[in-house]
Amino acid sequence: MEQWIFTKDEVLNSPSITHDGLSAAEEQQTRSKGCLFIQAIGCQLGLPQNTVATAMVYFHRFYMRYCFSDFSSDYLAATCIYLACKVEESSRKVNDVATACMMNRCVQDARNEEKQKVHQAFRTATLWHERLLLETLCFDLTVDHPHQLVLEFANELEAPDNVTQAAFGFANDSLRRPLCLIYDPQMIAAACVLLGYRLSSVRLPLGADTIWGKTLQQQSDLLADIVGDMMTVYSDTSIELSPNSNSPKTRLTPSSYSSPSHRRTNGHHKSSSLRNGYTDNARRPQTTTSES
Repeated sequence: MEQWIFTKDEVLNSPSITHDGLSAAEEQQTRSKGCLFIQAIGCQLGLPQNTVATAMVYFHRFYMRYCFSDFSSDYLAATCIYLACKVEESSRKVNDVATACMMNRCVQDARNEEKQKVHQAFRTATLWHERLLLETLCFDLTVDHPHQLVLEFANELEAPDNVTQAAFGFANDSLRRPLCLIYDPQMIAAACVLLGYRLSSVRLPLGADTIWGKTLQQQSDLLADIVGDMMTVYSDTSIELSPNSNSPKTRLTPSSYSSPSHRRTNGHHKSSSLRNGYTDNARRPQTTTSES
């Protein structure tokens, strides 16, 4: 897991920025477009949200090792979905993935020959990129997401349904930015719950005897950083949200999330329970200072 935790400066010096000359904004927009494509494929295939989330994390991790100019983000997105389906036990055939990609990328009145060409291209590329993706990820396929932790925070706080729904939506939206490369899932979950309360105009619980209360007290600055980073998702006017996009009103609701406590990933039983005392040892992302 540690190999996939980066500082903000490291993320802002990804290969696409340092080698291809993309600006930070352009790189972020390309990531967002790739994640929206993954979400669209996931909706087309009827996948649970944890599978889609895992695919997005794979996507973000891959492009910390390669430039967007090295490998097509569309083909890589399809491969991330295909691999995530296997890892998260939501298995789909490669033909199903290729069909979903083709339906998303071809205009409705496209000729059958064109559709078949696009379908075959995605099928071939997905199978070819799978090995590359596995090697780039170092076969480290287990991913912890903030979604289950959002639900655990909500349970601890006895949060109203509208707060939980909004927080879960924010957890979905956070995947469009590489927050998973910088912050711990529990802190992202806490930021999502904080935003859920703000959006719903519900009084924020402050009890110091809860994990939530300790998190607010001990990591308020870190939470403010995460909230600020999450808000950039909504200020990016270059990305058009599709009807299937991740917003607090999305149909990808808490009930659609398959709890990791009921599945096995990579041969290891995953526990996503809130960690009491985590905030005492939280790793705060640091920015590096260049030598003059």
